[in-house]
Amino acid sequence: MFSPALRRTILVSAVIVLSAAVLLAGCPLRLARPGVTIILWDGPRWADESGNRYHWVQRKIAEFESRHPFVEVVFVPVEWWNLREMLDAAKEAGRLPDLAPFDLSAGGISLAEVEEGLLEPVEGVIARPGDLSEQALAAYAYGDHLWGFPLSMTGHALLLNLDLFAERGVEPPPDGRWTWAEFTETCRRLTFDRDGDKATDVWGFAAYVLPGYYEIWPFLYAAGARPLSSDLETFTFDTEASLSALRKLVDLVFAHKAAHPMTGSAAVRSVFQLFADVERQEVAIEPWSAWAIDYLYSEEGTIKNFAVADYPYDGPGSPVGVGGTAGFVVFRQDDAHKRNLVVSLANYLTDTVAQYELARGYRVFPARRSALDLDPFGGDPVYRRAAEIAFRSESLPRHPRWPEIERVIQKELQLALLGIKTPEKALEDARAAVEPLLPLLDSPPGD
Repeated sequence: MFSPALRRTILVSAVIVLSAAVLLAGCPLRLARPGVTIILWDGPRWADESGNRYHWVQRKIAEFESRHPFVEVVFVPVEWWNLREMLDAAKEAGRLPDLAPFDLSAGGISLAEVEEGLLEPVEGVIARPGDLSEQALAAYAYGDHLWGFPLSMTGHALLLNLDLFAERGVEPPPDGRWTWAEFTETCRRLTFDRDGDKATDVWGFAAYVLPGYYEIWPFLYAAGARPLSSDLETFTFDTEASLSALRKLVDLVFAHKAAHPMTGSAAVRSVFQLFADVERQEVAIEPWSAWAIDYLYSEEGTIKNFAVADYPYDGPGSPVGVGGTAGFVVFRQDDAHKRNLVVSLANYLTDTVAQYELARGYRVFPARRSALDLDPFGGDPVYRRAAEIAFRSESLPRHPRWPEIERVIQKELQLALLGIKTPEKALEDARAAVEPLLPLLDSPPGD
């Protein structure tokens, strides 16, 4: 096993060698006429018949090059798990790519790197911004600028076991939307003694709480609560909106006794099996991110008759959830002509057709309304509703110490759901622990 230092040395050396190869590939002797070489990174997506998981981007490159005969796109395949480490090595080697699939977050491109001038701002050059999800654009916005091209979105939704709904004669929410009162009453009606021994066998609801997982958070987001202020300087998860949503969840467990006793635990697999295992079916409603849909469809021994619904919401319109946005960023360009071509490639890789193709093949949710309107999921109501929920899902705060902040909040939410603290005390203690982690950030670009 390589040590971290040796691993970094190997990566930096590989980037330097690769960059030299790219320069040779793009030299005038090879092209025999002036041309532009673009270095594109991308990760694996879905496999074709030969097992190639990079076929989509390779085809898009060929299409782009056929329309731009003086452009050569050199593709560098990367693994998603290694993407950030590759970027660090490329920075150290002074050989950044021109275009790569990063988000604008603590795990992708950091705000400090944006301020250092690592990226090109793209407002004014991104194609048809009005077609993009408002939340997707916000995920790439910082300061006065837009720093990326949204491609796909993720989100959390409530999954409903329709067989349990039918067993109890309970109708699922019309159009997948319900108020808190309707949601609570549904959970109560779906909590019952199946075998007549006067002990509850099936519960209406269950959820786990674990750092890095956000299934509980959309209950608070839908109420209008956010963990931090927009300037990232103030803890705001203890507002009345937050408290109201958390109280309702806690009441679901203790007052209504309509949530499984494991609710609030960190037992992810066990909680999922309560819902998904076809032999158990002990929980009717659970919140999960989109991966659970693929899992239920593809795995043996899991329930197949299920639906997707929004989190409960008492306001007008539709609730905003919690998710993320993926896309491409353009790295700093010194040549205006090349910059225009890199931007053209970024727009091509994230246009309506590209997003439609990825939705059909890779089962990701489009960031463009026009791609959703093409019905890439073939009328499947589960994927369609999940895509709509993801389309209005908001990315998490981009505070540089977010992992620490999030761990504190998750701990307090867990203590509330386990009945160890009141919702008021849990959020009060969360504030006390988070505030020392909120030093003022430097002013964003353009301020």
